[in-house]
Amino acid sequence: MPTSLKTLSTHSPALDTLLEKHRAFWRRDAKGFLRAVSVFAPSEPSRLPQRDGRAITQAARLTPDMFDVGLLIDDVLAWDPSQNDPLLAARQQVLAFPGVGDLLPLSRAFFKIPWLEAMLGCPITMTEGQIWVGHYEGTAEDAIRRGVHFEGNPWFQLYVEFLHQLQARLEPRYLASANTLLRGTCDLVAAILGVKEACVGWIEQPRLMARLLRVCTDANLAVIEAGRKALRPFQGGYMSAFGVWAPEYVVRTQADHSTLLSPRMYREQILPFDREVIAAAPHCIFHIHNNGYHIAPDLVQVPELDAIEVVVDPYPTGARKAYEIVMMQMILQHKALLIDGNFPSYEEAEWVLAQLDRRGLYYNVQLSAETLSALPEGAPHSEMWLLEE
Repeated sequence: MPTSLKTLSTHSPALDTLLEKHRAFWRRDAKGFLRAVSVFAPSEPSRLPQRDGRAITQAARLTPDMFDVGLLIDDVLAWDPSQNDPLLAARQQVLAFPGVGDLLPLSRAFFKIPWLEAMLGCPITMTEGQIWVGHYEGTAEDAIRRGVHFEGNPWFQLYVEFLHQLQARLEPRYLASANTLLRGTCDLVAAILGVKEACVGWIEQPRLMARLLRVCTDANLAVIEAGRKALRPFQGGYMSAFGVWAPEYVVRTQADHSTLLSPRMYREQILPFDREVIAAAPHCIFHIHNNGYHIAPDLVQVPELDAIEVVVDPYPTGARKAYEIVMMQMILQHKALLIDGNFPSYEEAEWVLAQLDRRGLYYNVQLSAETLSALPEGAPHSEMWLLEE
């Protein structure tokens, strides 16, 4: 396994060539194939360093004052890639992520915070380094009356502070992205109501759900605009959450809650609001899991949407695998496609790749350490890397 990181100059022809590949990805032309092959690195529990030397790993309720942006960035800057395993660092980081293969290094606001839920008033807790969303302390009508007034919201202010400091202190080593854990409109509705209550609400109270979706959409739009104002471009473009550089401002959104809903319910009640989020920036990547393919036929019909990112988890077998290949092929006929998957073997990853058009394809293969160390000679293994002036 590699024990150090390569660096690439921001003034090098190699970076120019790589950025052109990223432009081609958005155009979905023949040069727009982005690839990475690396070790599957599940994230470690988080810790919040404090000025008095403590580190918070448990809290009945997290508050913005527990997050010291400067100390968290100090931890990133103190990491010496010549002395530490980059894989371990990648697992431990909550702000900065090395580049791998064709994917650029990036930084983003603490990615384990459920930012929008916190801004909307959901309690956030921490148990043994893991961060969770608690049940909203109020009713749907309370959330609707409260609306979106984020100017004095301490979680909103913390998000903006992260963006300013990430760009000021970590670029160009890690390019700052406004995209982080910003859940989609229906996910936020489910956080406010509770998952079971939301599922009943789509059926029994569609008008109430539409009013709540309006609030959750406005929350997304407010944070998107704040990110746009906070960040300056790099080489004329902006970083996404996935190591993909975009030639214009880029948004990441999602609809994980839709896995519990029918395609018709998503299409009729939620998609009109998601389209507002998608259209809020020149580029948008829509995140789903492979249990959410049932909404993909509707998503590919949205002209403002550029790309769909699919997390393959769990890895499918049998008839389900055949179905998922068909869905990948369908998406690539209309949109760029990002595949993030923990594959059971290198051979399996190569077989899936052989079924797909590479134009506008991002293929991020993650393998176990044992599988990666046993790759045949000549097989791609993407080293981690950073940018430098």
